[in-house]
Amino acid sequence: MKQLTQLYQQLGYQSFYDIILSNIQNESNEFIVNPQFLEGWNVEKLTSKKDIICKTGDVRIDVPVWFGNKQKAKNRILIFGLEPRDTDSKFNIERVGEKVFATPFGVDRWNPYSTVFRKPQNKYYRVFENVVSDRANFVVFSDIVKDYELVGSNDQKNIRDGNARDTFFSKAEKAFPFLVQEIKHIDPTHILVMGKDSYQFLSKAFKSQNIIQLRHPSKGGEKIAKEQVMSIFY
Repeated sequence: MKQLTQLYQQLGYQSFYDIILSNIQNESNEFIVNPQFLEGWNVEKLTSKKDIICKTGDVRIDVPVWFGNKQKAKNRILIFGLEPRDTDSKFNIERVGEKVFATPFGVDRWNPYSTVFRKPQNKYYRVFENVVSDRANFVVFSDIVKDYELVGSNDQKNIRDGNARDTFFSKAEKAFPFLVQEIKHIDPTHILVMGKDSYQFLSKAFKSQNIIQLRHPSKGGEKIAKEQVMSIFY
């Protein structure tokens, strides 16, 4: 795990994991409650949660998170999405200069009582709840492209999302060396990807890996995605 977290630290965060675990300790009705979440991470300093709002010129970065113990697990599962989005400031965990850090799929907010508007993150929670609670599994949630540029004005989310879609494949190619190291350190028994573009890129870039495309849980795909996951592992 040390090599993996050292790799992730290249993304530029400072106290990211410490803040997450502090949040969980301070607000158990708001944040994820799962003893396997960030297992093995020792908090250096408890800290208080701060409101962080992204603005034009910022870069929103999703830092991968994990469940379980890699050394003890039967399955090492790496789950990829496309790239981050800036959907709700409640997902933001840490700011370092113009970089704002959060978790993929809002994992730290996987809680049925979360106050995030409409609780979109809990779709992923319901899909993967059994997998991340199983001691047989070591599960990492990540994105292929880990940064999202806040171009245009703050009320132009459609432009920002369009830019993310237009630049995905070029940014994914640039991220390839990082992804190679990420996959090497995790040594996954399963790589699951959400979305057509994610699968298209990874299956081409990592031909030797067994890569499985999942139905994306958003836009009505939650039930199918959960059925796929259950059929793979149970």
